[in-house]
Amino acid sequence: MSEVQSDTQTLELKQPENVTNKQVAIFEEIRKDLAVSSEVKVPLNYVFGKGQLANLQSFGGTSIQANAEKVDKALQNMSELQNIWNHSHTQWIWRHLNLSYHSPHKNMRQICAEIAAKRSALNDAKWKHVEAELRLRQIEEQLAKENLEYWTEVRLKIELVRIKESLSEGVTYIEGAMKDVLVLNELYEQLKEKVSDFSEYDIEKVETKSHLKRALVQCIRDVRQFGSISKGEQEYIEQIGINPMKLQNLMRKYVQAEENSDSWDVSGLYEFVDKLTEELVDVYKVDVVRMRMQGFSENPIENFSYTEKVALLNKDK
Repeated sequence: MSEVQSDTQTLELKQPENVTNKQVAIFEEIRKDLAVSSEVKVPLNYVFGKGQLANLQSFGGTSIQANAEKVDKALQNMSELQNIWNHSHTQWIWRHLNLSYHSPHKNMRQICAEIAAKRSALNDAKWKHVEAELRLRQIEEQLAKENLEYWTEVRLKIELVRIKESLSEGVTYIEGAMKDVLVLNELYEQLKEKVSDFSEYDIEKVETKSHLKRALVQCIRDVRQFGSISKGEQEYIEQIGINPMKLQNLMRKYVQAEENSDSWDVSGLYEFVDKLTEELVDVYKVDVVRMRMQGFSENPIENFSYTEKVALLNKDK
């Protein structure tokens, strides 16, 4: 790629008679140089630093051209950061925030949702890339024709450079999505050590415990902040089949014990939620009682679910 021409430099290019031979313009740089490059990045100064805008006064008591040069250098200086922050989340955020449900089945569900979104994004990028490659080939064929009219050639080569630059810029975000997919796949494999070999039907059977764990944690947060369970969480636990006031009294005792604890980690919280969930579902069968009161069977309908096991630990063996 040629160096950016200074204010005083000019290039003598063979142009049609109706084209004024002025200081080289962006379309001539593209036509003669950039269009033949495999990797293209058109600096802002190539466009804003030439033609009608070049000498306009800008901020800082200088010209548009001078500021465009400064911005080009600033963008180049910071471009290396894109290799780190070109994806949705860091691995820390995936593990600590996005996959933070107390139920491992809910974390599996979240991984499924995240992967579906990434698959869709990569699929869109894939076909956009195909369309761009197709258009590139069409332009190259048109440019190969002899005696091409000057302005037709200029416009085709400008479009060619625009597409090449767009493809180059897009790689950064494609790589970011790839990172997310690979990280999620690794977390999926790790989570299989916690919960594995389940089907859609199995998920239906553990939904009570999954929702109850979430509801209990949210109730604890209510009691910590307000001293009582909020209206919304009362409705949630009633829908599961639990007496809100009895649970509230228990939550207050737990929060008091939590306040007096010497532990800095949340192992006590997980232990309390897991133990209470097992007791309410397996011993008191609160969800079964409520379903029968509502007139429903507590058992999911197996014929309406996939029964094939997934997340197999020995899948590759």
